[in-house]
Amino acid sequence: MIHAQLLLAQSGASADVSNPSLLQIADALKGHLDLLCQPQAFIQPLVSLHLVWAVVFVFIGGLSVFNGNRWHKTLVMLLAALGGVTAGMALGPQINANTAIAGGAAGALLAIVAFPLMRYSVALLAGLAGAFAGANLWTAITLDSTQHIYGAIIGLIVFGMFAFLAYRVAIIAFTSIFGAVLLTTGVLSAMLKVGAMQSSLADSLDQSPRVLPIIVGVVALIGFVIQQSGGIKGMNDAADRADPSKSRKAKTTAEPQGG
Repeated sequence: MIHAQLLLAQSGASADVSNPSLLQIADALKGHLDLLCQPQAFIQPLVSLHLVWAVVFVFIGGLSVFNGNRWHKTLVMLLAALGGVTAGMALGPQINANTAIAGGAAGALLAIVAFPLMRYSVALLAGLAGAFAGANLWTAITLDSTQHIYGAIIGLIVFGMFAFLAYRVAIIAFTSIFGAVLLTTGVLSAMLKVGAMQSSLADSLDQSPRVLPIIVGVVALIGFVIQQSGGIKGMNDAADRADPSKSRKAKTTAEPQGG
């Protein structure tokens, strides 16, 4: 079945940057927030996803994972724009408008609106990230997709509260989660375009539905630790402070010389 999906996706892929695979991912998310645990529904749109979008996902995802806290205002606007583009592309045919124009207009509008409402935008994105993480974690643990809504509700409440009780933690959490998802999606989409590894990679994901949640979870945890530590420089400084020899050397250097 997975081979038929790949062939169908390849035959339906469009050379247009506004190909409908973004909408396919959005449609799949409507019924299954635990999309990472549903490789059958996830692989097809990734194969037909335009390479430009894969690059965009990798760029935004990498920025979110490693520097999400520092650039959170820019990332909130970029994520709002990405959501607006998807919504505009879906709405375009219904109002007889070009999908690219409708998507661009909606993306620009949501990005501008998100900036003055930054705190509420962070709360919304944190809640969505929590719902997505909770749903996938629930299914990955229980292997029962029919009850994933409970995990989504728990994640939504917990992460939404963080936005008002621990603002910095909420920012780091949602940028790490969304960044990990986008980065993994972009890399996976690019890999699925290589014919030599397409079938074997798709079959591996189909046979092991926990692989994608584990990969995304590990990337998100790495991003959270790096951001919480203040980046690579912060981690290096923390390691130096924990090293007794370097601590004594720094203390000796700081002491005034007698004369």
